Amino acid sequence: MMMLLEWKPERYVRTVDIGVCYRCLLISVIRIQDFPVRDVRLLLNCGDCSSYCVSMVRLLVVQSMIGFPKMWLLLLCAVSVFAQNGTELREVFDYQSMPALSELDDFDKCLKDPEAVYCIVDMELLEDDTPLYQYIKNFSSLYYRNYKHSKLHRGVCGTQHCGLNFTHANVTDLTVDTLRECFNASIHKGYGLQVESLSVRYCKTQKDRLPIDWLDIIIGLLILLVLFVNLGCSAYYFFWPPQERGNRYLLAFCIQKNWKALKYGGSADGGIFKCFQALRFYTMAMILGLHSMIFIGYGYTENPEFIENSYDDFFKSLLFNARIIVQIFFVMGGFLMAYKMLTYAETHEFSLKTVPMAIVNRWLRLMPAVLVVMGLAMTWVPHLGSGPMWDAVVKRERDICRMNWWQLVILMPNVFPFENLCLPQAWYLGTDTQLFLMTMVVMLIIWRWPRSGVPVLSVVMVVSLLIPFLQSYFMDLLPIRVSIFPESIRNIFGFNYTFYHAYVSAQGNWAGYHLGVLTAWFYHRAQNNKWNLGESWLLKALFFISIPIAFGTVLMGWDLHHREATAFESAIFNALNQNFFAFAICIFIIGCFYKCNKIYVSSVEWGPLQPLGRMSYCAMLVHATVLRTYGGQMRRSFYATDYTAIMLYAGIVCTTYLASLPLHLFVEAPACALQKIWFSPKRVPREEKMTVKPGVSNVSVSTVSTHI
Repeated sequence: MMMLLEWKPERYVRTVDIGVCYRCLLISVIRIQDFPVRDVRLLLNCGDCSSYCVSMVRLLVVQSMIGFPKMWLLLLCAVSVFAQNGTELREVFDYQSMPALSELDDFDKCLKDPEAVYCIVDMELLEDDTPLYQYIKNFSSLYYRNYKHSKLHRGVCGTQHCGLNFTHANVTDLTVDTLRECFNASIHKGYGLQVESLSVRYCKTQKDRLPIDWLDIIIGLLILLVLFVNLGCSAYYFFWPPQERGNRYLLAFCIQKNWKALKYGGSADGGIFKCFQALRFYTMAMILGLHSMIFIGYGYTENPEFIENSYDDFFKSLLFNARIIVQIFFVMGGFLMAYKMLTYAETHEFSLKTVPMAIVNRWLRLMPAVLVVMGLAMTWVPHLGSGPMWDAVVKRERDICRMNWWQLVILMPNVFPFENLCLPQAWYLGTDTQLFLMTMVVMLIIWRWPRSGVPVLSVVMVVSLLIPFLQSYFMDLLPIRVSIFPESIRNIFGFNYTFYHAYVSAQGNWAGYHLGVLTAWFYHRAQNNKWNLGESWLLKALFFISIPIAFGTVLMGWDLHHREATAFESAIFNALNQNFFAFAICIFIIGCFYKCNKIYVSSVEWGPLQPLGRMSYCAMLVHATVLRTYGGQMRRSFYATDYTAIMLYAGIVCTTYLASLPLHLFVEAPACALQKIWFSPKRVPREEKMTVKPGVSNVSVSTVSTHI
């Protein structure tokens, strides 16, 4: 086969096989010289081979391409003559020329045969000099927007296509070798490529069933006990309603009381913290949108180009930077934690003894719902269904949770490898807990030396911005936005150092949390000094532009999906992008407190949003299980379109909040009530009736949790 030698000017051109297509050579030259699109079309629409040479000469003259080697003109003409003399011409490779990234055989149809074996496999193509592989390699090199198309994923009915039988169900070297030979033959026949390596995740048979073990029984009995306690207390107060306050411990498990609290909460009309519940719901809804796209990207999607092309779509690309909206949670957590400490210190001694009690208080508030969701994930959820990917997404979580449950119990999941986390969506709890402890120390210093407030808070702000900048620069991390690239989604962000060090780490989110602390400190001073900020034109103007600024920060870095950022660009982006967003949210919160804009305030104080916000913590814990079970039971590949993506998103939101309702009523609400009984500080009774003034809350801040 006639070959052209590599020509290496300022840009690299790979070796071109003339026998494949002479147009490839022309396109390579076009890309090197950056011809305008109209000239590219002129070249590709030329009639016969000789006209290519004529067109090229004409273009070179028109474009005045000084220094273009004349040898290329001879080679181009030689190519056209060679092609004219009978060489078979093929079309330029496109997306459909590559082997399908993922495919699933019909799971139920395969396992109707008692002897059938269904296997989930991953394979790597052998690198060679064939033009198709070079096309795949070049396409996959844009890793920040494309999948690695040399790594294929298959769900195959081994009995039907590869001659497997029941003896291959337990994966052995024989199973792997048989499947590799099978796929190597089919891929070589269809594409002229070969399989270099193949790994088998697992093989399923008709008789595969997960046995019920002692842990399933224990967890099941404990959950039934919680259920019966709630039903018993509710029945008691239904038939024998108390004349006065009643027993607080029994009331903690009363469904009627918890339902009423869910609807109306602890806020009287005009309470400023109503905006927090709406912000929780809006944030959780946007996170579910991002995770729905991740679901499409991770699963066996029939058209993976839907995800790859999403990075070019203006609206879909917003979802890939929607991860910065989690800063709303950190801002609210920092605000409420600091505001609690500042108001607590007004009437109580605030010392190192307070820290252990705060940790215990926090653990008891967070852990009951976590334990229930984790307990179900490691016991009964895997028994609820089956499917080709069930073991990969549902049973895998069961196995991980049985090994690494303790990482969640100590509230430190984010410091361990993300690919081995039980309930990986709960990374937020670890990050928030670490920031909580760091801020406790800062608040203790400010309480001990009141005049140090401004210097200490300022130094912490600078340090919290400097750390992610230096970390990103010296570790050569990607921009956080780009860290959500297709192949990383496929690996559930495992071995993604940017995601681990910049996204889920405490230091990566410290600045946003601390901005919430600064907002609480400022608001507390405004209350004590009776500043009437509601009449400030400056606050009104900042409040009005806070939402456009927040949306603008989501757009930042859109071009980073189309090029590689320098280390300095990545460091600047990771240090400032999400913190501009957090600052805009801080302004928005202060504006809501002082009711500076009727439209904005109404959007976060609308009644139906309040109970949805109160369920957001449970929704955060439950939604991943909803996604996993839905994906695990899918029998065929998912075909993604805008419509199916919207329907998937709507279904996930509705199902998540429906599943969150019993978790909130039976677990979270009782735990919160018990926490208040045990740890609420004794308050000095007020003789005068409280009135609501702008910027002053009539709501006990202890009724608003410092997390989601």
